[in-house]
Amino acid sequence: MEPQVSELQRQTGGGHTVSYVMRPAVTTVEIYSHLAAAAYLMNHAKQSALVVVDDAERPVATITEGDLMRAVANGAETGGARIEHWMNRNPQTVGPDTSVTDAARIMVDTANRHLPVVSDDRVVGIVAISDIVHAIVHSVRLASVVVFVSDLPRSLGFYQPLLRYTVVASDTDATLLTGPDGSQLYLRRAGDGAAGRNDGVGVRLVAWTAGGPDDLDRCEQLLQERGAYQRRDTSEGITRVEGRDPDGLPVLITYPGPDQTPRHLLNP
Repeated sequence: MEPQVSELQRQTGGGHTVSYVMRPAVTTVEIYSHLAAAAYLMNHAKQSALVVVDDAERPVATITEGDLMRAVANGAETGGARIEHWMNRNPQTVGPDTSVTDAARIMVDTANRHLPVVSDDRVVGIVAISDIVHAIVHSVRLASVVVFVSDLPRSLGFYQPLLRYTVVASDTDATLLTGPDGSQLYLRRAGDGAAGRNDGVGVRLVAWTAGGPDDLDRCEQLLQERGAYQRRDTSEGITRVEGRDPDGLPVLITYPGPDQTPRHLLNP
């Protein structure tokens, strides 16, 4: 299958993309400002990096706390030295639709801890390495599962916004979604000879671990909004939210995960 971005993904905004983890209220500073102005803005905005813009508000550089420390260590007077002499010119940028995984790879390859997010040559946000780490740590975690479904677009519309996974490949018979930790969900259209339940669809159960209590609440609310909610219960310190996908297959979201709280085998 050839990788492609589905129309449904664009419509729902699903998937772990930079638009989900970035800080949209980005603070900018003009290229001819003094270092003292950059330090003030960083402190006021509680940011460790600023995007430097030109007269047309286009991003031309970044300046970070590390750059300010380097300038001071080299004897620069913050009230007189200008940002243009200490900033990082022509920064690598990403778009809002860039995947979190690709953004992380760019950070590693370029040794940058911050990336301006640009759309139509205008700054719309900034993403930091801490934002990437937070998204990975607090995301739902699913290793790999194949689900046979009767209606591929309908099932994609159910699973993608619930998991916030990204479509990486799709054709008329199958769609592959991945999470920021590399986990995979394969949705395949059931054929006449498909293995599974009597109606030819499914695995018996799809289960994953929520990224935290708030994420568990988000999943519960989404299930309720879609009329797919079944129940919520807590046992042995583990909270379980159960629902049904469009084909009636059980879906189970738990928190904490098995890596955090030992448990007995869960019987759906």
